[in-house]
Order: sequence, then C-alpha cells, then structure tokens
Amino acid sequence: MSGLSLLRMSVRLRTIVIIGSTAAALSVASALPSDASWAPKPEPKFWREVRQQMSVQETSAPSDWRFLEAMQSPKIDAAEYLRDPFRRDQTVSFQALLLMRKGQSSPWGMRQLSMRAQCLKGVLERQDQEGRWSVYPGRKGTASKVNWICALAPNP
Repeated sequence: MSGLSLLRMSVRLRTIVIIGSTAAALSVASALPSDASWAPKPEPKFWREVRQQMSVQETSAPSDWRFLEAMQSPKIDAAEYLRDPFRRDQTVSFQALLLMRKGQSSPWGMRQLSMRAQCLKGVLERQDQEGRWSVYPGRKGTASKVNWICALAPNP
C-alpha cells in the first residue's frame, strides 16, 4: 500500500470514529430529561405574605400550597402554586392556585384551577367549567416543570 493510500484510510477511520462518537453522545444526551434538576425555589417572604393574606379572605383556600414560581413587573405580579398531585398513568392532576394583580395599585386576585401535567408530552393543561381540557400557555422551561410535577407523584 502506498503512503497516500494509508493516509486516506487513516482519515476515513478517524472520520468514522468521530461521527460514531458524536452520534453516541447525541443519543445519550437526548435520552436524558431536559433540565432534570429543575425545582422551584423556596417561597419568597413577599409571596408567602400575599398568599396568607388572600387565604384569610378566601375561606376555601387551604394553606397547603406548594410554591412553583412568580413573576413581577410594572404591569403584572403573579405567582403559581400547586397541591394534591395525583397520578393516573402518564398524567398528573393537581389543584393550581394563581395569585395576581395588574399594576401595584390594583387589588390582588386569587384563582384556583384544576390542572394536569401530560408527562410524556411535556405540557400543562387546565380544565374549564364544563370539564374540558385545554393546553395551558407554555413558557420557556414548561417541559422541565412538567418533569418535576410528574416526579411528585411517581408511578405506583
């Protein structure tokens, strides 16, 4: 074999090894859940005080809510909570609580929703008054939050 032939064979083998290694790494990475380590931060004091104040006003709102996340801006303040996760197959149903006000001069509002996490699809859904389910507007990181919610109620 000539030196040129050996060089070509060496380049081909390296290409095969590199492509194979890259494909193996990608298949392992795609099998891992995205942001598997996501978990809500502890409930900030501000939101705990708002929730407690609203719970006093709304006698139907129990205090066993688990904080998920919150957002604050000049236009809107909102926090999301959940409780009572229950698994059925690849779906975890739960009660959701939304605390919200539009602008700092507006009064606080509280809404309870029946929701579910579709574990395999990575989406959240809410139930309307007639019992129909519709997709809850997703945001960046929704699939990671769904993974976390699904882990709250593991398969029996």
